[in-house]
Amino acid sequence: MAERPSWQGLMERAARSLDLPGDVAAGLPRVELVGSGEFWMEGHRGILSYGEEEIHIGGGRMSVCVRGAGLELRSMNANTLCITGEIRAVELL
Repeated sequence: MAERPSWQGLMERAARSLDLPGDVAAGLPRVELVGSGEFWMEGHRGILSYGEEEIHIGGGRMSVCVRGAGLELRSMNANTLCITGEIRAVELL
């Protein structure tokens, strides 16, 4: 018996055939680092832990850890967040 394709796989194939960004179809978060002082994330699932040197963010199938000094959650809404400060590392977990 043939294995049924997963919903995720179907969405990824549809995204490729329609030339859409993979993150849009797969429901993955989109991250952007502006220099070493500003981090943006679209499609977050909330803050998991918060401190001036480390912020953990939920991202669905993964989480993101932003490390640095003087980190601050500058803005956040249901979809997008912005972290500012001296960003030294961004780790996908």
